[in-house]
Amino acid sequence: MKRIALLCLLCLASTPALGDAEQSWILKKDAEGIKVYTRSVEGSDSNEFKAITDVDAPIEVLLEVFQDIPSFPQWYGFCKEIRLIEQVSPIHRIIYFVLETPWPVKDRDMVVEVRDDVDTSPGTALITMHALEEEMVSRNERYVRMTEVRGSAVLESIDGKRTHVVHTVLADPAGFIPAAVSNMLQKEQPFLTLKGLKEMVKQDVYYERAGVVR
Repeated sequence: MKRIALLCLLCLASTPALGDAEQSWILKKDAEGIKVYTRSVEGSDSNEFKAITDVDAPIEVLLEVFQDIPSFPQWYGFCKEIRLIEQVSPIHRIIYFVLETPWPVKDRDMVVEVRDDVDTSPGTALITMHALEEEMVSRNERYVRMTEVRGSAVLESIDGKRTHVVHTVLADPAGFIPAAVSNMLQKEQPFLTLKGLKEMVKQDVYYERAGVVR
């Protein structure tokens, strides 16, 4: 199984505290087979999000979609720009990511370190990521730089033809976000991401790259 190239993923309405408080998850959206939850984190006014869905494709195909870094603006929720900065190893890379936000909020950017672990147990892949404080990319006055972001994605094969996906993120938006925008991002960014993933896996090219027959 090939190594996954990226977990992007980010929501401005996540917590700046990046704590581990075990609060109850609250369902915010349930549509098109995708459930989005948020929960409060002790000591923070913001929330963590978790998005869950089952995708009608083998895990190898999902990995190929995640490896296709240039495709992210086509399907990943509010992804404006993405590029590879450094390929440290096959399972370790540095990514630059720009998140588009609704006016009047400034777009956010970040430099993200991604590590992959495929087959942590049979038929699973674990991807972890966190934003870096190092100035590997010069700051742009058009964007607000986010440096406190952590997330993970767990991909788990269901029956060889479908994959269960759990995507969780905590992030400090690095500045004030209006409540209306924050609430929208909590629901729509993770929802659009998993909806986009469900569409991308329908393309034959990803089955071909994975060496999987439909």
